[in-house]
Amino acid sequence: MRVVLVITKGELGGAQTHVAELCGALRHRCDFLVLIGGGGRSPLGDALTSMNIRVESIPGLSNAVSVRSLLASVHQIADHAKSWRADVIHVHSAVAAAVGRMAGWLAAIPVVYTVHGFAFKPQVPRVRRLCAFTGERVLAPFSSHVICVSHAERELAMKLGMPEARVSVISNGVSDSALRAQPSSLPATLIMVARMAAPKRHDLLLQALSVLQARGMAPPQTVLAGGGPLLAKWREAATAFGLSCVSFCGDISDVDARLAQCQVFVLLSDHEGQPISVIEAMRAGLPIVASDLPGIRAQITPGVEGLLTSHEPEAIADAVERMVSDPLLRARLGAAARRRFESEFSAACMAEQVEQVYGRSARKASLLLQG
Repeated sequence: MRVVLVITKGELGGAQTHVAELCGALRHRCDFLVLIGGGGRSPLGDALTSMNIRVESIPGLSNAVSVRSLLASVHQIADHAKSWRADVIHVHSAVAAAVGRMAGWLAAIPVVYTVHGFAFKPQVPRVRRLCAFTGERVLAPFSSHVICVSHAERELAMKLGMPEARVSVISNGVSDSALRAQPSSLPATLIMVARMAAPKRHDLLLQALSVLQARGMAPPQTVLAGGGPLLAKWREAATAFGLSCVSFCGDISDVDARLAQCQVFVLLSDHEGQPISVIEAMRAGLPIVASDLPGIRAQITPGVEGLLTSHEPEAIADAVERMVSDPLLRARLGAAARRRFESEFSAACMAEQVEQVYGRSARKASLLLQG
């Protein structure tokens, strides 16, 4: 199977991790060409190159909407796909999905679209939500198959008029690591690994730590890993709250090692598809404190693998305090999280299901051409 993968950015992030894991799991069964928006080197490009997977840049493919650049990108992707003799084009992220589906139509190659999180969820601002829905509705017929990372995302896909047979739910997965956390160790350290940009809500964690401080409790040491446009703002907020317990370490490549050094994983976000960062934390055997969102509820059962919370700072503070003050709870939830990772979120399981979608899409396209 010859596959062209298309993604808008090569930065560190969940969709990029997904692409790297997928390529790593299927590289001996599929010939991949990965097209990454922008120019120059990127963390994703470097990771793929180290696996001997071919990577090319599409300079005009970016979130900065330029009709001329995006049209040029359509033709570049179509040309790459035809030169690669691709059986399938697999697109990731909204802009790459829009451009890639047009390229697939132009090249007469079926397109598989993995939705890492639709942008027309109720939590998204109204204008952006309407634009996203309209765009997805118009482009839906150009998708040979849509892969949703959770059943909540599938429900949204059904609103686009997609036939049920062309929509699958395949959970994200990551490869295993030998590194394990010791969640019951004292003192407990929190970690949040997330890009410092919307829809992530680092500010809510900072507010919750401030609430704990106001209660007279020494807030736990907290590691915020990730770069992004809001990094400076959150640094200033931590200083303003007097939170000397918070450390910022920017983008990290050793996620598994960092997680293994901590006792509680936190993820607060306005909306999610199915966050890979939570799966990575489960792999490490960490208990989770996270936003109560549909995509996260598909990963975490409250009171079993972690605690889910509203976005009220007091509620987040309550969840953090409960975790920090109870080593046995952390150990129990962390062990359950690890077990669930092993049973539901392996890279091998994810990749096998995606490969089946590739095969069905390619066979269907071949039959249509013969007809």
